[in-house]
Amino acid sequence: MESVYNIAGIDVHKRMLAVVVANAQDRELEFECRKFGTTMSELRRFADWLSSRDARQFDIAYAPKAR
Repeated sequence: MESVYNIAGIDVHKRMLAVVVANAQDRELEFECRKFGTTMSELRRFADWLSSRDARQFDIAYAPKAR
């Protein structure tokens, strides 16, 4: 039985989101990469795009600014 699932990795920056969605089918991986801005219109575009990829698992990375 073939298992298929999508995993999204999101790297959060101050003015940009770098996103990779991995489509995992058994032992084969396909990657799709995109960059989005952080304005409301870009975040809506990001949400629409991510929703259309049917990702079920997410990994979010960010580095807080040192004070």
